[in-house]
Amino acid sequence: MTFIVSDGRKAHTQLDISTLFTQICGRVRNSRYKTQIILVYSSTKYSSAVTLDDFVKATQRTLAEAKSYAAEINSLSEAARIKTLSKIPYINEQYVRIEDNKLVVDKNLANIDIVNFKICHQIYATYITLTKELRQHDYKIKVQTYDYIREKLEKQPSARIPFKDLFNEYCRLKSQTESFFVVDSPAQQRAVIERRNPLVKQAYEQLGIEKVKALKYHVGNIRRELVKGLKIGSDYKIVKMIDMRFQKQEPIPRSQAKENLQAIYDSLGLKRTAKATDLAK
Repeated sequence: MTFIVSDGRKAHTQLDISTLFTQICGRVRNSRYKTQIILVYSSTKYSSAVTLDDFVKATQRTLAEAKSYAAEINSLSEAARIKTLSKIPYINEQYVRIEDNKLVVDKNLANIDIVNFKICHQIYATYITLTKELRQHDYKIKVQTYDYIREKLEKQPSARIPFKDLFNEYCRLKSQTESFFVVDSPAQQRAVIERRNPLVKQAYEQLGIEKVKALKYHVGNIRRELVKGLKIGSDYKIVKMIDMRFQKQEPIPRSQAKENLQAIYDSLGLKRTAKATDLAK
């Protein structure tokens, strides 16, 4: 059976689907598993700030500059060109080399850079992009993942997942250490959760696991507890808690407003008696 292992931290293990991947698949013959391939991989950690289009444009600009530089040097007389090149210890230009006392621009090197960028920054960036690339080359995919939360968030970024599930998964990932090879490193998986709900990281770091459990994972209670820990004046804390606790643009009975305000005073340890007039201050 064919196994292909790709480590997101090692670029040489990330194979182009249309060439090397397909060639590897055809190497094992006379096997009853010849129609099956097991791909074990981890996603890459490259930033998504630079798109493939941006990289292609930058590479094309560099290639154009290299051609212009080579043309200028090559336009010198042979004697001047040989003398000039002999004084250059090495060519500090991408895609340019010296050959027969002339500068030669190798555009294939630029194409390789673009292919490698696509492989590392796009194809192997997430299992979504990898499976999409495989399907485009007529591979039938069966995805197996141990992390349903990461899978769900990457498939549906707006998916509703209970805070409790996110928090407990975050705690599990925090307890893990980096291993020699992982499908996705704990840091990468935590980053997915942090982007989805920043409150998870904030609660973990500022309140701790036991406190969050004691608050029964209730988002409103957690937010209020975080406000209590702010190094700001009591009045400002009261305003922030009112903003979280009171519904906007809806009438609230005076008795309910006083009750809610008293609960805020009590939670902050303030010896005050709530009055309706406090809300008008």
